[in-house]
Amino acid sequence: MIVAYGTPEFKQEWLEFIKEDPVHPGISINRRIIGNRNVFVYTHEGIPQFMVCARIGNRLPHNMAEILNDDGYSSKYDVTYAIFYSIFRLSSCQIKGAGTLAIKALIDHCKEKGINNFYTLSPSPGMRDHFTHKPDEPSIRKYLEDWDGPVAKFHLSNGARIHSINFDADYSEQRLNESWGIMINYDYNGKP
Repeated sequence: MIVAYGTPEFKQEWLEFIKEDPVHPGISINRRIIGNRNVFVYTHEGIPQFMVCARIGNRLPHNMAEILNDDGYSSKYDVTYAIFYSIFRLSSCQIKGAGTLAIKALIDHCKEKGINNFYTLSPSPGMRDHFTHKPDEPSIRKYLEDWDGPVAKFHLSNGARIHSINFDADYSEQRLNESWGIMINYDYNGKP
């Protein structure tokens, strides 16, 4: 079951999980829950399994500045994209395949709200360990398609495809150290 921040079912203490986010530890709770951004928790039998942070809007962001930009949207009719920029396992996660279930449940939840485009803006940890120099796009695509790296393996094994490779997408120290700031848009459109 997906529980969205701002609904009566969402427990305020769940926001504390954001402090455990290994993907974007530098983004504050407040930046994740204002404007066109939201936090979702996938639960199983009432136990939190995964947290997903998403930007909801009318276009596909290709960098973290666009994810965090408060450009807003004029009406509910403009909301056609859900971009998952952080998904992480919660400490109580015990269910095998919970990540797959979380993605599917969140897509279904968003479809019920009239959203019909689903992407991620994902890091590629370990890329700098794999390449000695900043790689070009074809080399990155091959690296990802070979499922090198845990993030690529997670998304591709869940049925996503590589949509775009984005250079200079995140200037955080963490991202520069692991991938020269390169991030990937994975496309979850076509998922049931």
